[in-house]
Amino acid sequence: MVGTFLPWLRSGTVRRTSYEVLALRGFAGLDGVPGELVRGLWVGLIPLAVCAMALWVMRFPRIGACLALIFGTITGTVAALAAVQGGDGAALIGISTTGPVVTLGGAVLGVAGAITVLTAKTRTANSSPGGSP
Repeated sequence: MVGTFLPWLRSGTVRRTSYEVLALRGFAGLDGVPGELVRGLWVGLIPLAVCAMALWVMRFPRIGACLALIFGTITGTVAALAAVQGGDGAALIGISTTGPVVTLGGAVLGVAGAITVLTAKTRTANSSPGGSP
C-alpha cells in the first residue's frame, strides 16, 4: 500500500504518485467510463488491503489471505508493468521506478504470505502437543 503513494511518474522535476497519475485526464487514453472504472478500482484497493489486515487481526486469516491475494495480484501486475517500462533517467517524461518497485516488493510478500496461510494446515482445538488426541 505504501508504494502506491510513492512517485510513479516524473515530468521534469515533478514527481506524481499513482493516484495523481490516474487523476490526469486523458492520460494513457483513460477517458470516460473506462477511465473512471480504472480509477475506482485502483482507489478501491486501499479498503481491500485494510479489510484483509482487519480480517487477519480478527482471526479470519483465510478470508483475509484471499483478499490479500487479490490485492497483491492486481497491484503486483500493475507495478511490474510500470517497473519494466521505467528507468530512462534522461527522458523529460518517464516512469519513476521508486513507487512501482516498492509496490511490487510488497505485493510479492503479500502474495507469498497469502499462499502460505491458504496452504497451511490448521490446528484443531482438541489436539494435544504430543500429536495424539
